[in-house]
Amino acid sequence: MHIAAHFNSVSPYLADPKLTDTFSKLVLLSRLPLKGIEHNFAVDSSGFSTCRFVRWFNKKYGRDMDNREWVKVHLMCGVETKIVTSVEVSGWTANDTPYFVLLLERTAKYFQMQEMSADKAYLNHKNLQAVAQAHATPFIPFKANTVVPKKNTIWSEMYHYCMGKSGRVLSALT
Repeated sequence: MHIAAHFNSVSPYLADPKLTDTFSKLVLLSRLPLKGIEHNFAVDSSGFSTCRFVRWFNKKYGRDMDNREWVKVHLMCGVETKIVTSVEVSGWTANDTPYFVLLLERTAKYFQMQEMSADKAYLNHKNLQAVAQAHATPFIPFKANTVVPKKNTIWSEMYHYCMGKSGRVLSALT
């Protein structure tokens, strides 16, 4: 007689740090069959709540606050196939930007990248340069308060491209 496992029976294994390498290898193995198909990627993060509650004092509102504790998953995926090409898990307070280059490098190791899309949280010089080094075109929108760049850099190329002030398509990348 076959008895299906309950979804909660998996939880202790997901929380076991000894299995992190195994889960990382499974992500690697699942992406490899699509390496010849996928060339455009996107990156973002999302939160998963846990069963634990946390409490802190909020200076802005002058009172104690409580909420469920959660973890964040940072991932890069293929735009066409939706395959996860790289993943990292962090605490709920982690910023997104520091994970970008790591996710990009892992993806570029196995995939020939053409385009990289991200939201404004990932906009910085280091990330744009990393995409250029992977021989891909970054599509990360600029913030409203971005100062018009004066130097000829990847930042400048993307700024003028995104703002519609350039007829050329990223000459610095080609």
